[in-house]
Amino acid sequence: MNDSNRIGSLGGLKIWIILASLVIVIAGLKMAAQMVILFLLAILLTAIALAPFDWLKKKMLPEAFALAIILFGLWLASSVIVLLLGSSLNSFLNSLPQYQERMESVWIAFQSSLIQNGLLDKNFDVLKQMNPSQVFSLAGDIFSGLSNLLSNSILVVLIFVFMLLEVSSFKNKLAYISPASLRSMDKIVASLKKYFGIKILTSLATGILISLGLAILGLDFPILWGVLAFLLNFIPNIGSIVAAIPAVLLAFLQLPFWAAMGSLVLYIAVNFVIGNVIEPKWMGKSLGLSTFVVFVSLIIWGWILGTVGMLISVPLTMALKIALDSKPETRNIGLFLGDEDELEELKKKS
Repeated sequence: MNDSNRIGSLGGLKIWIILASLVIVIAGLKMAAQMVILFLLAILLTAIALAPFDWLKKKMLPEAFALAIILFGLWLASSVIVLLLGSSLNSFLNSLPQYQERMESVWIAFQSSLIQNGLLDKNFDVLKQMNPSQVFSLAGDIFSGLSNLLSNSILVVLIFVFMLLEVSSFKNKLAYISPASLRSMDKIVASLKKYFGIKILTSLATGILISLGLAILGLDFPILWGVLAFLLNFIPNIGSIVAAIPAVLLAFLQLPFWAAMGSLVLYIAVNFVIGNVIEPKWMGKSLGLSTFVVFVSLIIWGWILGTVGMLISVPLTMALKIALDSKPETRNIGLFLGDEDELEELKKKS
């Protein structure tokens, strides 16, 4: 075997080893999803809290006191969410069967009307093929998942506390072992802080505007729909659509036609202005990910980690891209994850 064939065989073997390793890692992540989610949330919280924590320490506050202030802020944010959901969540979950029955009745009547007008074969059961009442079940599952996540918050906070206290020591060790890795970590943390800072503000604005608008229109549980809009706004591309569907369907069941149409216009207007005008202007080129990669990462992380994976798919993929860009041997893979602007900048430099 000549040298070129040997090199080709080694290259092919290396690719198969990488693919096999990737499959093993994904399988391991999926099997340990519940524990992995807790650690990932703690890591993301640490990245977000690092800036205010360092700022408090620079103000000559003792580390313990600075940590206490951070924890108080975290407790306050969690308490606000629980207070907003509160009894409204229980009332919604209790009313869920009634909403589903009403939706099914309307859907059956709609199906019968189509059959009578010859627009649908009577042997084709639309209710089985496409049942919109299941949308309310999806909303209930999301809220129940949020409650379960809050119930595990103590463990997340404990991991977060130890990580926050160990960051300085960890950075010193990493600087000694691999300065390049430290630079990559700092870049990841800076990107995550900017992303979450902007995303939290825009999602909060979305949730507040949706809640106020639906309350004015008279829809049941406007705060719940606002919280859902806030949470699902973190899911790229489809999050705002998924958040709108159950609320708009309920509006058509409960409200006059003009008010139901008003709820639809409200969602479209709020998400267009915030998602297409304000957020891109603030975010700039900080994502550095192509639209296709964002969508695929949403599917992959959602499959591995469930709803939480969909919520944090963008920051996870951003961190992965920065890590790939930091190594010469994986930089080309990182380039494939990037957007067109990154390629144009590289062409200008070359």
